[in-house]
Amino acid sequence: MSAQPVRHRGGGKGRLQVLSRRALPLLIALQVGLLSAAGAPGGGAVPTPTGVSVASLSRQVQPSVVDTITFADPAGTQILGTGIIVSSSGLVLTDYHVIRDDVFVGVRVGGTGQVHPATVVLTDPDDDLALLQIQDAPTLKPAELARTSSAAVGDPVLAIGNAMGLGQVPRAVAGRLVALHRSISYGVGSGTVDLDGVIEAEAPIFAGDSGGALVDATGHVIGLIAAGSDDAPCAPAAVCPLHLAYAIPIHTALTQIGYTTL
Repeated sequence: MSAQPVRHRGGGKGRLQVLSRRALPLLIALQVGLLSAAGAPGGGAVPTPTGVSVASLSRQVQPSVVDTITFADPAGTQILGTGIIVSSSGLVLTDYHVIRDDVFVGVRVGGTGQVHPATVVLTDPDDDLALLQIQDAPTLKPAELARTSSAAVGDPVLAIGNAMGLGQVPRAVAGRLVALHRSISYGVGSGTVDLDGVIEAEAPIFAGDSGGALVDATGHVIGLIAAGSDDAPCAPAAVCPLHLAYAIPIHTALTQIGYTTL
């Protein structure tokens, strides 16, 4: 699929379902040059659910997860997030709130090294989705995708993303599925995104993980991470994880944005 002009899919959805969760988009914005290892996620051990090998699954999936780096205005404010490679030609699925209407979008493959410019191919603000095309990218490995109909509550999962925007190899944390059809609401800019049919996982994620991959025990991506929440209090100066991750089912996301060739 070649790059096309940006398209916006509008129109309300007439949702009548009561929203059961308030969530936060996992976005990190900062001035250029201010990012440092001081903002790194804590190094405490994360319990690993039975059936998940974090190390082996990370090696399998990390080549298909990229950092997204956008500049929100000419002054140089960076918006940092994540994306999932969905084709060997360089198409990347991410959240709309990661790129919005920024003046430059770049993608870093493997978490380190060169930043490649990317074209915004499709956007769907209502469903918080965007499709990017990496320009002049090296050989790319598309993610292996799974249908969420095969997932079940209690299944072990892995969440992989650009936690805290540190520009390192995408960080992976283990968790488990706690719901498959959650409804959530979260703010993006001056508006609100309402999503139904969202996957909920118990996994410690951070700002920067927006657009990351929720992966099953076989290394197949089942969802695009969009938001997180936590009921536990956190000190204002602390870097605290959000222990509930919300992901849009991967095939739902691709269908909604109009990319159906997979």
